[in-house]
Amino acid sequence: MGDRDCLRIGISCFPSVGGSGTLATALGQDLAARGHDVHFICYERPFRLLSDGPRLHFHPVAVNDYDVLKFPDYTLPLSVRMAEVSRDHRLDVLHVHYAVPHATAAILARSMLPPGQQPHVVTTLHGTDTTLLGHDPGYAPAIRHALSCSDAVTAVSASLRAETARVFDFRGPIEVVHNFFVPRPPRRSAADVRQELGVERDEVLVLHSSNLRPGKRIDLLLETVSCVRPREAFRLLVLAGESFAPYAERVRQLGLEDRLIVKEKVTDIEECTQVADVGLFTSDTESFCLSILEAMCFGCPSVSTRVGGFPKSWRTM
Repeated sequence: MGDRDCLRIGISCFPSVGGSGTLATALGQDLAARGHDVHFICYERPFRLLSDGPRLHFHPVAVNDYDVLKFPDYTLPLSVRMAEVSRDHRLDVLHVHYAVPHATAAILARSMLPPGQQPHVVTTLHGTDTTLLGHDPGYAPAIRHALSCSDAVTAVSASLRAETARVFDFRGPIEVVHNFFVPRPPRRSAADVRQELGVERDEVLVLHSSNLRPGKRIDLLLETVSCVRPREAFRLLVLAGESFAPYAERVRQLGLEDRLIVKEKVTDIEECTQVADVGLFTSDTESFCLSILEAMCFGCPSVSTRVGGFPKSWRTM
């Protein structure tokens, strides 16, 4: 690939454990491997981006907590950092995952730059933009504006595309680009991992991996596994993107203390996914569950609620 074929791409995503961050990081790494220059612009390094590499760069966003502001602001410092990186590295594209805050920040950043230095903006919707924030009058107009001002909009499922068009009355094109996952080879054997987790050979290991947000219905997950009999036949492994502490009392009430294994903010997803016998996902809405795709890469079947993009996503795999 010659220099004229090389794109300079900025990527902003939520860097914490979650499907959008996993996808954004994998996409950036693949683009860099193909010869493009990729610049991640986030408040911290994405959890799957362990270090900078050839054509891979990370630019942190400093977030200040000023007394004059009741709540810390991220959109404005993010937009300023996007504008700086775009100017200094002559970015061609800002690819942003989630309309809020990333697309709104990208549109503002572009307006800060003079003509000829303004990157194109590609917005990828993952779900919460539409299913939650899209119904909030405090966010919906900003999301609609960001979508209208983007040069391209993609969604991770046909279900999400249809819901976005309906919620925002958005008439512009939305291209469906499904999630993907390229597993890293596990560094340890499945037997070693199960031994470390304390899972016996005759126990079924049920896997749940998510950011634990309300829409993931962790309460329903726990209630579901509490009905499994015999109780000693399984263990539930939760790969938690956030603290599991808010659910500790419910675990105690259901008597699941000895059946539950929680690992928070795991970066080596493959280490645990390879040992799972079945995945369990209880979302009340979902555009495309990357965790199911991760499980399938290791031949692990999943059980889920029949909502959103789940059924159609399975047919694409």
